[in-house]
Amino acid sequence: MSITTTTPQTFQDVFQEDGAAQDCLETCLHLSPSFGEGTVLTTRIKQGLELSVMNYRLNRPIDLSIDDDMRETYWKTYGLGFLASGQTRTWIHGIKDPVSGGSGENGLLYMPRASSSSEAAGQKLGVTICISADLFADIAQDEFDRLAGSIAKTSGGRRKAPYIDKGRNTAAMKRALHQILNCPYQGVTKRIYLESRVLELIVYKLEQMTAQGGVLDKAVKSDDIDRVCHAREILTRDLESPPTLYELADSVGLSHAKLNRCFRQVYGTTVFGFLRRARLEQARFLLEEKQINVTEAALSVGYSSLSSFIQAFSDQFGIKPSLCFKPHL
Repeated sequence: MSITTTTPQTFQDVFQEDGAAQDCLETCLHLSPSFGEGTVLTTRIKQGLELSVMNYRLNRPIDLSIDDDMRETYWKTYGLGFLASGQTRTWIHGIKDPVSGGSGENGLLYMPRASSSSEAAGQKLGVTICISADLFADIAQDEFDRLAGSIAKTSGGRRKAPYIDKGRNTAAMKRALHQILNCPYQGVTKRIYLESRVLELIVYKLEQMTAQGGVLDKAVKSDDIDRVCHAREILTRDLESPPTLYELADSVGLSHAKLNRCFRQVYGTTVFGFLRRARLEQARFLLEEKQINVTEAALSVGYSSLSSFIQAFSDQFGIKPSLCFKPHL
């Protein structure tokens, strides 16, 4: 990897916040025109869990200095990065060689002593998941008893040494990454969708990390099947205002990661996949039985984009929603 070094810049020099953003749980940063064009959109999924979608093009290499506020964040959180395109390097105090990443790669990083990072000129497309050490340890401990103890030691800030695990993006990771980058939803539905995909990426990364230690037992226990069936009943009762994945998991006594994995094994789809299908079925019912128009049906089940609703409906049922709408004469 070749990245020409330049004069270090602060994050505020390179990115500017969009003051017109209307969603209090989202922050949109625009790349300064002197460096290129594009955005970094950060969504707060829940307390201790944030997703940043990076989609920008640099017209020249940049060096970013890491200030005290950012370093304080690194002490408390893990970062999971999944790159579709781009090149990065991060320097850490006490480590001679930088941590590098490139197109098609992923990394789980804990870097309390990071000092600076560099990015090559060109397109950068990917996501970064910022998760608190305690929340990550909770997910990892519940699902992967064979994980190395070095991960668990980070919980609560007890670990001071950096932790780095790199890998290539698997087919499942690429699919989840594509879905995040092309999310068609807005508002609450968007956050539920992104939450599901973020947890999938975390689980896929943990599975990749444990692959060298043997195959994990993935059989769903009968008690867990009962809990998954209960989760399905809860979703079916309240399609218009469904609980978040975390709330649903708490209601049935499973971790959010385990619920999503078991749900897929029992029903052949994720929690959000089931919710999406149920909402489309509800939209078809409204079109056929209640005679509301296509736009009203789309809005009633959480779609802000009419074209995305039409595409999803057509993919699900093989016909356009307009063919289901038969107003009374």
